[in-house]
This record gives sequence, C-alpha cells and structure tokens, in this order.
Amino acid sequence: MSGVFINYRRGGHSGVVDDLDAALARHFGREQVFLDRPSLLPGQRFADALAERVADCDALIAVLHPGWADARHPSGARRLSDARDLSDVRPLSDDRDLSDVRPLSDDRHLSDARLPSDDRHLSGAPHLSGASQPSGARRLDDPEDWVRREIEWALAGGKFVLPVLLDGAEMPTAAELPDSLRALAGLNAPRLRTAHWTADLAVVIAALEGVVRPDWRPVDPPEERGARLGGRWLAALTGVVAGTVLVGVPLLPQDDDWVGTDVLPYTLTAALMCCLLLCAPLIAVAAVRVVRRSVDDLERELHTVRHRTYLRRTWPIGLGLVLVGVYGAFRGDLGMLRALVLLLVLGVAVARAAAADIRLRRRDDDLWARWPHRLPDRVNRAEQRRAVARLHLRLDRMTAPLSREQREKAGWELDDIAGAVRRVAREAGRTRGVWLRRDHPWLFALYTVWLALIAALAVASGRAFADAGEGTVRRYVTLAVVVLIGVLLALGTLEIAYRYQRRQRRELARQIGGYRESLAARVAGMSLPARAKATAPAPRPEEYAEPE
Repeated sequence: MSGVFINYRRGGHSGVVDDLDAALARHFGREQVFLDRPSLLPGQRFADALAERVADCDALIAVLHPGWADARHPSGARRLSDARDLSDVRPLSDDRDLSDVRPLSDDRHLSDARLPSDDRHLSGAPHLSGASQPSGARRLDDPEDWVRREIEWALAGGKFVLPVLLDGAEMPTAAELPDSLRALAGLNAPRLRTAHWTADLAVVIAALEGVVRPDWRPVDPPEERGARLGGRWLAALTGVVAGTVLVGVPLLPQDDDWVGTDVLPYTLTAALMCCLLLCAPLIAVAAVRVVRRSVDDLERELHTVRHRTYLRRTWPIGLGLVLVGVYGAFRGDLGMLRALVLLLVLGVAVARAAAADIRLRRRDDDLWARWPHRLPDRVNRAEQRRAVARLHLRLDRMTAPLSREQREKAGWELDDIAGAVRRVAREAGRTRGVWLRRDHPWLFALYTVWLALIAALAVASGRAFADAGEGTVRRYVTLAVVVLIGVLLALGTLEIAYRYQRRQRRELARQIGGYRESLAARVAGMSLPARAKATAPAPRPEEYAEPE
C-alpha cells in the first residue's frame, strides 16, 4: 500500500484537515490517503495501524497549526488512544474519569501494544509508558506523543515529509524542536490558507505528485477465443492436400462419351468452372477498392460507436439476409433436404450472431467501466477507433484540471494507442508473403489447394485428350493457358487485396496518429502544471454510463 499519511494534532483546525483529506482523496484516490478518524476501523489496534501506514506511505504531510510547536498538555491525564487531543472524547456514557478506562480488551497497558517489527521505522521509537505528563508540559517534548512519533518514523524511514502551514502558523526553528525532529525545520513548507485555498492546495498536490505512486493497473486484453490451426501445421496440411489433389485427380477414371462430339471433357469443364469461381473474389475486391472512399467513411463512422448503436444502424442488412434465406428455403424448388440444410445454416448463423451480440455488449460495458484497457498485440481497425472514441468521450465528461489518476490513465492510454499505431505502420510495410501467412493463412491455403485442383484437372484433361487420340499441341497449350488464367486470377485477387490493406493500414495510422495528437494536446491542456491550476481537482472515479 502507498499514498499520503496526514499527520496533525486535533483542535479547532480539524475542519481544515478534513477538507485537505477530501481534496487529496479526490485527486489521488480514497485508498491513497490516510487520515486516522475516517481510515481506522472500529476495534482496530490504532498503534499497529498508525505504525504500518507510516511505514507503507510514500509521503507524510505534517499539518502545522498556529502554536503547533508549543502545544501543551492540558492536564496530567493518561493518554489513551491519541495524544493529539482526547480531552473532548467521552468513550463512556457515564461520568467516570478517562483515567479509569482501559482501551485494550486484554487489560494490557498501551506499552504492551506490539508495533510492526520493521526496525527501520521503529528504531529509536520508545514504547508507551502510560506515565502522566505534568500539567502544561509541551507535547513535543513527550517521547510518546503520537504526532512526534509519526514524524520520527517517517524521517527515520526516509519518507518524503511535507510540512504544511495553516493560517497564522509559522515554521518552528530547530531550537524549538526535539533532536529527533530537527530535520523538519530545514524543509520548505508551503502554506494552506483559507483565503487562497485553491492555489495553495495546488502547490501541495504538485509537491506530492512526483512522490505518490499510482495504485491502478491497466486491464489486460481478453485472451484470443480459440486457438487456430496455423503455422507449420497448416502448411503441412496444405502441402498434403495439394499433393493428394495433384496426384489423385489425374488418376480418376474418365468417360469417353465426349469423343467425337463438341462436348469438352468433364475435367476441362470443371477446370473452367474453377477459374470462373476465382473471378468472384476478384470482382468483389476490385469493387470495394473502386468505392473505397464511401466504404472507408461508413467503416470509420461505425467503428466509433458502441455495439448497441452499431446494431441499430445495421440491423436492416442482417434482417434482409435472413429473409432472403428463409424465402429461398420455402420457395419450393430446392427440395426438402436442401431447404432443411439452408434453414439449419440460418439457425446456426442467427445463434452465433446472438452469442456474439451478448459478448460484445458485455465487452463494451467492461471497456467503459474499467480503464484503461491494454490493446491486444494484433489490434484491428475497429478496436483502435473505439479506443480513441472512448477516450474522447471520457475527456468530454471530465472537468479541468484532471485528477492525478485521470491524467495518468489518459496518458497511459495515449501511449498504448501510439504503440498500436506503430504496430499498424509496421504491418503496412510487410511483404506479400508475410501478410498472407500472418493475416490470412487459411485463405492462402485455400488458394493453394484451389490452384492445385485447377492444375490437376488440366492434367487430367490432357490425359483424356491423349487417350482419345486427340492430343495436339494447340490443346495442350490451351490447357496451360487455363491453368495460367487461374493463377493470374488468384494472384490478381491477392495483389489487389494486399494493396488495399496496405493503403488502409497507412490511412489508419495517419488518422489515429492525428486523433491521438489532438487528444494528447487536450489532456495536456486539462492537466496544467499544478501551480497554475485554476480550479479544484476533478472528482473521480467517473460514475456515468457511456453515451451512445
């Protein structure tokens, strides 16, 4: 545990101490600020708790009120739970004197209270003796005074100690302090005045920010859903399947009914159909590239909205596809078996879409409620744009100046986005082979097997022409041209897709980089140096729902 420990003596200035505690809690987080009254639990051994928190803190604020160094014991009453000022505390309902009260349930004296065993913080710290101090004795001269002991532990432990002067207080000289506290007199002490609360508080926060460690951690991205077969296993499988097709298809028996007619061998017809099917993805990729501006604009808008909003804008497309499928199933000319198969496919698709919808809704809620989330190593365009959009929305709902946690989280998220942009830029410079193997291994395997099938069908057709005595150079050249056309169609599709994804990645890196720079400037503007801050720290955490 880390944070700020507030050391003070109770009195008429306790309200100012409470305000300081609340302001530091808003800026650093409630768990990062310790003030004894709100932080100690009922029944907790205060001696152990105070020693542990001083030992764990990053900084100790010593609140110095007017007359702090000359505060006196009002009477010789034994101090029970706090040497700050217990004269106004009445733990019992009757009029018994406080000296009759035993604070520990086992009737042991406070001198028996076991403090933590960390000798670095307890060296030189005497145990409580319970002896009464003479009336009017100075509290700082009492080795058992808790204000003194806490500062002693902090100085002995090498903690950052910040004396803060309240209205009318003056920094004590070394001669006014016990030997163990004289180092306090050499520390620069900021003032915390009621009339200049905002400006003085900003100075205090600025002094602490470089010392107090953050207590938040970025949320790791979810694990990839299901391990996909790839790498060497996929390459080996592709090689086996392609080899089997190249060897097995030409050995299949063939009919010779086409001999002497204008009909082509069925193997050549199949090869031509395979080439024709390769035209479909080529046309689709080319069409997307032609209308890329409109596609990119639509994609950019949809990527920045929540999943719920995305569904509200795109549900007619999905519904239309389902209706077309249902119409095809019940049209009557597909046959019962085909209609059942089509309905089964539609049912599986709808079920998977519903499961994905639930998962993405939960993911959206989690990304907003807990932040920052670390972007995955392989991040897609939608994830990057949503990360930028979420940070933009957060900043819209934050007030300047940002709290320390808000500023650190926003800065971390900006750095994470910058890292993702660099990864995208590197991906844009990959070679064609690396792009296929990394991003589309199954597509590469499919095209390899498909071209092997076209080549095998061409070989089988050549064998059929030879067996029929019609094998000529012209026909063999034609078969080679068919194979070449298939190869060119595949290469053309892959080349257009490669160039398109490269342009997309470069454009995405440029867009996200520009958005990130504007957000970084905005965060910097909302996180002015503490001495120049014009308002109190912003509340945290954000307890509002993500807008649509």
